[in-house]
Amino acid sequence: MKVEGMKMAKTDSVKVITGSLLIDGLGGAPVERGAVVVEGSRISWAGPEKDMPRREGQEAQTHNFPEGCVMPGLVDVHTHTNLPGDGTAVEEASDEPDEMLTLRSAWNARKHLETGVTTARDNGGKNLTTMYLKEGIERGFVPGPRMVISGRPITITGGHCWPMGGEADGVDGVRQAARRLIKEGVDFIKIMTTGGGTRSSFPMLPSFNLDELQAITYEAHLFGKLVGAHCSSTQGIINSLDAGADMLIHCTFFEPDGSYKYDPKVGERIAETGVWVNPTLHVGTATLLVLKARQRERELSHEEKELLETTKRRLEQRLDSCRRLVEAGAKMVSGSDSGWSNYPMGRFQREVEEMMDIGLSGMNAILSGTREAAKSIGMEDLVGSLEPGKEADVLVVKGNPAQDIGALSRVEAVFKAGDRVV
Repeated sequence: MKVEGMKMAKTDSVKVITGSLLIDGLGGAPVERGAVVVEGSRISWAGPEKDMPRREGQEAQTHNFPEGCVMPGLVDVHTHTNLPGDGTAVEEASDEPDEMLTLRSAWNARKHLETGVTTARDNGGKNLTTMYLKEGIERGFVPGPRMVISGRPITITGGHCWPMGGEADGVDGVRQAARRLIKEGVDFIKIMTTGGGTRSSFPMLPSFNLDELQAITYEAHLFGKLVGAHCSSTQGIINSLDAGADMLIHCTFFEPDGSYKYDPKVGERIAETGVWVNPTLHVGTATLLVLKARQRERELSHEEKELLETTKRRLEQRLDSCRRLVEAGAKMVSGSDSGWSNYPMGRFQREVEEMMDIGLSGMNAILSGTREAAKSIGMEDLVGSLEPGKEADVLVVKGNPAQDIGALSRVEAVFKAGDRVV
């Protein structure tokens, strides 16, 4: 790349961000004394500071972080901005008026942005609330990450997240539901291929039949939309693969009787097809931490003790199956599921940290929440790495997260589209 005599934009739109380290999101080792040059909202150069192109005229605005690691803004592929993350069930949360849910979504989005998430994919909100959130952010009414929105998840009558307004049944019904969402301008389609935490649903059983699922994915792909499939049972995983889903969300291997059994043949198929897997690891850990905190303060009730043991067991099962998926070569990305259960937004880094518990290296865990995450949601041309032409979404943390993943939470600065987030 020729760097001499590089023509720059007007001075007040040029920024230089420097730090003791640079992780560009391309998979290589951190670069010592790195720099990113920003023109307007885009990156024009990134690399070792000593090789930074000379600028003609006045000096650019400089942001120097002597102990900071300059890296891409984080990409969270799974959020629920409608939800408070305080243990409130989706049924109760959805009882609130849409106006309040939109305000909560704006509050959550700001928290995520200020803690380093510059792109977030919302995996289900009530009615049009998340659509209004995205538009409000884009119009500058409220601060927040770049939002990738599914709107109402498509679910069977009484299925997982039905209070959000996406119930549909039969091939014609689900096709119409998908087309309506596309008309409204969603970025991707979310399907509940099994039940989940919603009380009237059945998490160990598949929801839609294959004809219904194929009708949804056909409509989505016809109009260039990706499909994310919530699946918390082995048959749900198989149905999602058969229907051509682009991402398996949760991807848990439960049998109809409630037993948990990893299926190596299904794991191999996941790896061979190249479908993305978003395991949502920390949402279970978050509940475990809440219960342990209560246990330190008082004796748990019988129900809480049962929940504690169930949560411990399921976390062990999840970690084991995810390790085996990694060994099989499955493509894993970080998506927090924050907002859900006891996982408040603003703590996405916890999900990235737990990716190391299933066998990813420190750098690959970082990539699971930056470059690979951006690829999985179709945003790789805009975000996920520090490359010329991409949006200047930059995170600065104190320390070297490739060696100490906890450094991801020591945020020093966040830039979105070249502007520093206050």
